Amino acid sequence: MPSISYKIFSTVLALTPLKFNIFVLYFRRFKELPNLKMPKTFNEKIQYRKIHDRNTLLTIMADKLASKIYVQEKTDSVYIPKVLWEGISLESLYHEKLPSDFVIKANHGSQTNLFIKDNQLPPLHELEKLRQKWFSHDQARVLGEWAYANIPRKIFIEEFMEFEGSVPDDYKFFVFHGKVKLVQFDVGRFTNHQRSILDPEWNEYDLEYSYPKVTPLPPKPFFLDEMILAAEKIAEDIDFARVDLYWFDQKVTFGEITLYPGAGFEKFPDIFYDELFGSFW
Repeated sequence: MPSISYKIFSTVLALTPLKFNIFVLYFRRFKELPNLKMPKTFNEKIQYRKIHDRNTLLTIMADKLASKIYVQEKTDSVYIPKVLWEGISLESLYHEKLPSDFVIKANHGSQTNLFIKDNQLPPLHELEKLRQKWFSHDQARVLGEWAYANIPRKIFIEEFMEFEGSVPDDYKFFVFHGKVKLVQFDVGRFTNHQRSILDPEWNEYDLEYSYPKVTPLPPKPFFLDEMILAAEKIAEDIDFARVDLYWFDQKVTFGEITLYPGAGFEKFPDIFYDELFGSFW
């Protein structure tokens, strides 16, 4: 959870011009300034996108509701978790007939999820307080992620995906100019988080990317090629997107589209890999 001092710092910084904001945050993280005239690394190119890329498709992809419709129109080979309810006022939610387990989400940012089990909805005033907290979060203003700036904010209910009490493995595909170049494989996100970076053939890079490598690395999944085709179809109209998928009930299942991984502040253990990621873009 962010400290009070950081909240004050980020609030004040969000009032400054975008480029200054990026320079300060980048220097705070890496102790150097980004090269935004001729960006070379992956992190620099994400910062460049924040400032210069105003493709309206970014907003559609960043919107957790609009992106579902977009993916549905792009491909019929991916299962898209159902939306059971959406709206702005939460009062009507208490009159809806919902399954016993579901997920409450906001559509305009990250880390806005509330899992409900056995239909145990919190009191309305508590849920309203959470809604206000979610709606007050502005990724466009705080982190410079323009794609989130014009999303009409909503709360929605998504079906709960039952993985027999476990957390599903995540497959995140870095799609550059319509082709998957890198695969990020995450396991144990809420227990013993491990992450490996691989090429599309499931060959692992000798890289710890924020978390230890997956040990032991399982064999190449039989559905990986199907996922790659789906990710490339979803992101074919943009120069870069990370398409997050998982395998559920024997189906390739859509998670979300990520446009600014780590907000461009993800540390690599060596500049070689930051430049390698950037070389694909």
